[in-house]
Amino acid sequence: MENGELQSGVWVDDRLASLRPGGEWQPNAAGAFSRLRRRARVRRSGWVGGALAASLTCMVLLLALPTRGSCAQPFMGMVCLKPASAASGVKASAGSASVSAPAVNSANYKLSGSPQAPITLEIYTDYECPACAQFYVNTYPQLVANYVQTGKIRILHRDFPLPQHPFATIAARYANAAGEAGSYDAAVMQLFRTQGEWAQNGNVDAQLAKVLPPGVMQQVRSRIAGQRDAGIAVDQGAGYRDALNQTPTLIIVSKGKREKVAPIPSFNILKSYLDQLR
Repeated sequence: MENGELQSGVWVDDRLASLRPGGEWQPNAAGAFSRLRRRARVRRSGWVGGALAASLTCMVLLLALPTRGSCAQPFMGMVCLKPASAASGVKASAGSASVSAPAVNSANYKLSGSPQAPITLEIYTDYECPACAQFYVNTYPQLVANYVQTGKIRILHRDFPLPQHPFATIAARYANAAGEAGSYDAAVMQLFRTQGEWAQNGNVDAQLAKVLPPGVMQQVRSRIAGQRDAGIAVDQGAGYRDALNQTPTLIIVSKGKREKVAPIPSFNILKSYLDQLR
């Protein structure tokens, strides 16, 4: 190759010309498509397996993520959590101890069921806790129908308002005032059912007025003015002795033992456990 040819580009042009297809060449689209399909079939088997594995991994991770109902700001280890799923056993976080029962609130409106019932369930709740609301709306009615009304257990409500919930104590005051006026159960259920509304602004009064008669509401308001929190303090003291670390928490009192269950499992699991105790 002469230097003149390289400079003039003759040699490069010759090489490029040799690479061009002849005039008789035509694209074979059908053949190319057939080859692509064969390659796709080979790759698809591996891809499907990988995608399936990835999907299962994502499902596991999603199930492990905290739920929206969890309280975002723990205080002294206390957080309100969603009740355990049906996959969790009732004894997973339960502890037993042969200790004397803490003081019971003298206001008997918090206690329901037969005094002769062999089992007592003490339920610690925070009215602003989403998990507590779910428990009372979904599980509590089944406990009452299957165990309280049949004389098998009795239930003691205990107030345990958490500091991170600004309106929980106010709600407890209203519920207890309603209890003193003879409408405790109706007030408790209404507070939990309408939690998403009054928790926005603390207007507990407006929600209770929807279900309590005017005369009862008048009594409730007069009692609220005094802000008598003695009953709440009794329940909180009992909770500290029971070493609470979340709401809702269930204390099962049976055969001289107090067993703490938290988080509270689904009704079906709780039922199977309670049936074993009787």
